[in-house]
Amino acid sequence: MKRIFSLFLLLTFAVVMKAQQAAMPTIIVFPADSWMNDHGFMKTFNNQGETEYIPKYNEAFVNTREMGSVIQSVQKVFEERKFEHEDLQSILKDMKRERAEELANAADGYEAEKNAMDELMQQARPDIRVDVDYAVQMVGPRKNISYTIKAVDAYTYEQVSSVEGTISMTMDPTDLALRKAVAGNCDDLCDRIIEYYKDLRDNGRKIVVVFRSAPSAGINFIKDEIGDDGDTYDEFLYSWVKKHAVNRACKIGRKTADTVEFKAVRIPFFDENGEPIEAEEWAKGVRKAFKAETGFKVSKGQGNRLGRVNFLVE
Repeated sequence: MKRIFSLFLLLTFAVVMKAQQAAMPTIIVFPADSWMNDHGFMKTFNNQGETEYIPKYNEAFVNTREMGSVIQSVQKVFEERKFEHEDLQSILKDMKRERAEELANAADGYEAEKNAMDELMQQARPDIRVDVDYAVQMVGPRKNISYTIKAVDAYTYEQVSSVEGTISMTMDPTDLALRKAVAGNCDDLCDRIIEYYKDLRDNGRKIVVVFRSAPSAGINFIKDEIGDDGDTYDEFLYSWVKKHAVNRACKIGRKTADTVEFKAVRIPFFDENGEPIEAEEWAKGVRKAFKAETGFKVSKGQGNRLGRVNFLVE
């Protein structure tokens, strides 16, 4: 009996510990795109007439040691407040060892670099991305530092909260000055992040699901019907997604003959074993349902990200 009771206590403790670990969001701290661009660490591409930017994080850390110290300082503030965290520099090093050198200076073109960035986030799987931007103005031996700390949903890039300020006439090293300033001014930021994360846990994580048709499929999502009930392909997909989303939370995005998009789809945060459910895992259900109803082959499309799932109907 004592052995059974001890086992029960051990299992209870494990469940409680797991719940406590999940009670705080996982963050990852990045240098903001604006900082990367201002310091020459952005690579530009012409994507069908639109200029797109790919940040070169490895190069930034190698050539600007101050940024690495700043990232660590800001990360430490969140760590002291019991946030889980992933370390950007460590992930970059791991990925480079795994022959993902395109994160530093890709030679394989635009798509390879975009895929590498998506791979980084897939490997880290944070809940919240924290972007750090700052500028230093020297005034003799002293300096003025303006800064902005922005928290966004790592899955949807929806802004959660931000804090900004100016440190005047300091003689502290930049990383120390920022750590002091952020530590003294981020209570509201942290509270908003925790509140947002609690909403995700209670009401489901937000993702985007997109269906596209290949020219060879010869289908029209908004005109072609499934079976005898008169539902068009887009209506069938919307009904399935809405039915299986948490609290039926789902919005229709783009809807054309060859593309149907569902935004702000709330999916369960955990499965029955208490493990986080990823976007691709959840979206397999709608892929299988559409394939079963139509007979079309449905494959994983290009551009999948942490919170975005693309399917191609062929």
